[in-house]
Amino acid sequence: MSLQSKLVRKSISKFALAVAMATTGVVAMGAIEAPAFAQKKKKDKQEAAQTNYSEGFVATYQPIATQIEGGADPATLTGQVPAVVAAVETDDDRMAAGNLILSMGQKAQDPALQKQGLEMMLQSGKVPAANIGQYNMFAGQLAYNAKEYPAARNYLETALANGQTSNDLEALIAESYFAENNYQEGLTYLNQAIETRKAAGQTVDQEWIKRGLAVAYNNKLSPQTSNFATMLVENEPTPSNWADVVILQMGAANYANPELLDLLRLAREADALREEGMYLDYVDAADYRRLPGEVMAVIDEGRAAGKLDQSATYLNDIRSQAEGRATEDRGDLSGILSSARSSSDATTIVNGANLALSYGDYPAAEMLYTKAMDMAGVDKSLVQTRLGIAQLEQGKAAEAKANFDAVTTGDRASIARLWALYASQQQGG
Repeated sequence: MSLQSKLVRKSISKFALAVAMATTGVVAMGAIEAPAFAQKKKKDKQEAAQTNYSEGFVATYQPIATQIEGGADPATLTGQVPAVVAAVETDDDRMAAGNLILSMGQKAQDPALQKQGLEMMLQSGKVPAANIGQYNMFAGQLAYNAKEYPAARNYLETALANGQTSNDLEALIAESYFAENNYQEGLTYLNQAIETRKAAGQTVDQEWIKRGLAVAYNNKLSPQTSNFATMLVENEPTPSNWADVVILQMGAANYANPELLDLLRLAREADALREEGMYLDYVDAADYRRLPGEVMAVIDEGRAAGKLDQSATYLNDIRSQAEGRATEDRGDLSGILSSARSSSDATTIVNGANLALSYGDYPAAEMLYTKAMDMAGVDKSLVQTRLGIAQLEQGKAAEAKANFDAVTTGDRASIARLWALYASQQQGG
């Protein structure tokens, strides 16, 4: 079953029982007693103000109600609905007629009649204030099932405005937009509903977030994909969710290797490298010619986790070449970093910082990225992202988050946003 069908079924599963309960005691289904119809002739103005049935309506309604009272199945009387509707003159008529039609619709399992009855009751203005939210919710659900999406939204929004909080109405409103292929507006609405719940300190249904993420991703809406991906791991930061988010983020944007590398570094940090493709993408993005030590480590981790084939010739060749280069790097690493510290060339400094970060010398990486930050020709977004990574690896979560937060444009913005969230989680919020 799809996530969409789960949400819709969750919203309407208790409908029949709820309507049956709601109609109890509102308008009796038995015959309306004669005194009620003679109110216009009475001098008791107070009683007359309470109910106002028209004589024509009574003449039509009374025989049907009598049959039902006598045990007739309301489902067999649905053919008389047009006559009942035509006889309505007053709001009290409309309320009684709507209740009768609703009952017929329930017995006949006819959603259209149920919806017609509910709409008449709501139009009458006679539904008790305490029930307005509930009745609008029922009408909205029926309108949704009838594919009358604008009407469904009107009813459901009225239900929410009248305090109806059950049955995931916000999710159903979002689904009504999606059903019209209006994905942008539906995602905007769903995002606002989630933020409203969060601001009120209420629990956010994880299925809402996953549904928004799926819709955004499937419709190639990259900013919304990033937004809902961040929500997912913000709400429930499990390794599995982090893996889903990284995979979706990879699919939503056409990243070059430097950006892809830093996204996969986040997956590795969050223990979310869970499939062969992620390890292979990491190996390619790191490039054994540039960062051989990191390539070796990732291959070894993937094999230890059972995700990479120990006998794969391609990986064996890469690891062998990476090992040779890493041996050379380590033999001269202190000299490379010393040259970078004393250099005034931005490329030399950043290359030294990249090597230090790859080999786990995070203090050296932090110092070199900081030095290169404002130099001409530097990719500042790359430097700020990796400076944040170096700081986070040293336990400097607040400083790291500040650098991630500073990356607000370009392809790296969504990656830095995820890193910032992860940093925030590491410092306890």
